[in-house]
Amino acid sequence: MFKDLVNKRRTIRKYTDEPLKAEEIECLVAAGLKAPTAKNLDTVELIVVENKDTLSDLSEFRETAAGHLKGASCGIAVISNTEISPEHNRQDACIAATFILLQAEDLDIGACWVNVYNKFDKNGKPADERIREILHIPGKYNVECVIALGYKAEEPRNKKEKNFKEDVHYEKY
Repeated sequence: MFKDLVNKRRTIRKYTDEPLKAEEIECLVAAGLKAPTAKNLDTVELIVVENKDTLSDLSEFRETAAGHLKGASCGIAVISNTEISPEHNRQDACIAATFILLQAEDLDIGACWVNVYNKFDKNGKPADERIREILHIPGKYNVECVIALGYKAEEPRNKKEKNFKEDVHYEKY
């Protein structure tokens, strides 16, 4: 049930050494590509990375918070075409990433979204430029995030419950 999936999903940053199965990666990719896009323009493309050296390089695209990519079995860079949809490509990419994260949980695969926007590597280079160099991404694409994936090697923490009486508003704020 979707409600159970949403309640169960947690960020996982530690993975076993076992590689993901090809059919699991295919399922994750399919979920991302089936996500809705503004005006059904299909702006999203994905770059699947399984090469350990490339994952290691990607683990340094940010000064902090990307190191777990080095231990991942797979990474998926979520990019979107800014020429096809200059106004909505970022939202399209975020929705695709969310679908991948939920599909990962459904497959009992650990996953962690690594944000790119307004982040920098240890030398001050913008994170998206660093990823473009590593993955040879053309300039017309927005680089939204990289999702680290692998079989879970940690127990996720309980998620803090939201206070619906304080955080949900009806009709007006």
